[in-house]
Amino acid sequence: MINSNRWQHLTVWLLVLVFMASIPTAATAQSSTRILKYNDKGEVTGVVEKKSRNKKPEKPNRQERRGSSQDYGSSADEADQPTAEPGEVIVVNPPAGFVRALRADGYTVIERTTLDALGFTVLRIRTPAGIDPATAVRTIDAAYPNITVGVNQRFSLNKGPKGDYGRSVMGWGEVPAACGSGLRIGMIDTLVDVQHPAISGQRVARRSFIPKGTKPGVSDHGTGIAGILIGKADSGDWKGLLPGASLYAANIFAARKDGGLRANLSSMMKALDWLAQKKVQVVNFSLAGSSNKVLTKLMERASERGLALVAAAGNGGAKARPAYPAAHPKVLAVTAVDEKLAAYNFANHGDYIDFAAPGVRLWTARKKGGGLQSGTSFASPYITAAVALHLANGAEPDSRSLRKMLRQFTKDLGAPGRDAIFGWGLVRIRPDC
Repeated sequence: MINSNRWQHLTVWLLVLVFMASIPTAATAQSSTRILKYNDKGEVTGVVEKKSRNKKPEKPNRQERRGSSQDYGSSADEADQPTAEPGEVIVVNPPAGFVRALRADGYTVIERTTLDALGFTVLRIRTPAGIDPATAVRTIDAAYPNITVGVNQRFSLNKGPKGDYGRSVMGWGEVPAACGSGLRIGMIDTLVDVQHPAISGQRVARRSFIPKGTKPGVSDHGTGIAGILIGKADSGDWKGLLPGASLYAANIFAARKDGGLRANLSSMMKALDWLAQKKVQVVNFSLAGSSNKVLTKLMERASERGLALVAAAGNGGAKARPAYPAAHPKVLAVTAVDEKLAAYNFANHGDYIDFAAPGVRLWTARKKGGGLQSGTSFASPYITAAVALHLANGAEPDSRSLRKMLRQFTKDLGAPGRDAIFGWGLVRIRPDC
């Protein structure tokens, strides 16, 4: 264990955080892209909308109801799993002599990573036997109050019980294959199946950031999110919102021995740095974890670098604690509603919720074609696409500006004004590509 008294006679280290120049985010999208407002009846002037089908929601079975636990939006296969990697902590931008001092107290450096685009040097450290990560974080933080340290937290997918309904709730409408051309969208999720009929041939670059020696987890989740964002315009029932955009898909979910999925903060940091290098304009997070100082620093730095950030609000239920990164002020938090604009039963509630979007009984790209999925995960890409359009029209990427702009296209739901269930309400916009 680190003894803080031993540092009293050492030179006080001044930790200087070197901030890199902001990554340019000027969109190169076609100039014809613009957003049209709805009238008081929710209609677009001069545009005829198709009515969507009404289907009775299925009752979740006992296994599916496990997704309603208060474990930060965990899906069923993540229940009872640790919320952080056992015996691991993460340190950002350590000062000179830090590693030597830690090693003297029994700590081991597992990995050292330089994230050039974010301006971070990251250490993944193994704690000594008998010292849990939370205790190690408190001890290191006390000895080095100027550095950022946290547990290597895990993330789960914001996926809930199955469901179905169409995209017409948002009023997006049909778009041509070139809609979104020039936009660069990032996502951090499970591995995307680029051979899926909805995605094959689209502009998709993917990269995995899972630990060495592990295999990508098997899941339809990332493929479903990618299909919502950039699926082919002629791909049937799972058409993408911005089929002409370029998608950079980062996989951070590895396979567990029991067949489940595993992702952590260390992998997320590498993935976000890669997306910053690729100069994406907006990042979609359809996953959830708990609050963490390192995660907080990561979101702040990504925002400083000009990345707009959108995340699923979580599927832990009304009494669940806030899910991160959605609850971070620099991130737009998205909840889900069904075709009748009712709140998703398993969605988190809280004053951090910003907007609502379709996410219940939604048809998505899955194995062997398409399938029905529900959860705040599948609502998040709708707002990500809306943010991408605004950025293409010159909007500032910071969360405050984006909230103000999106509110102009929002239908208030629930209590008047912003509330803990729907945020500002349902975003309804239609691109004119």
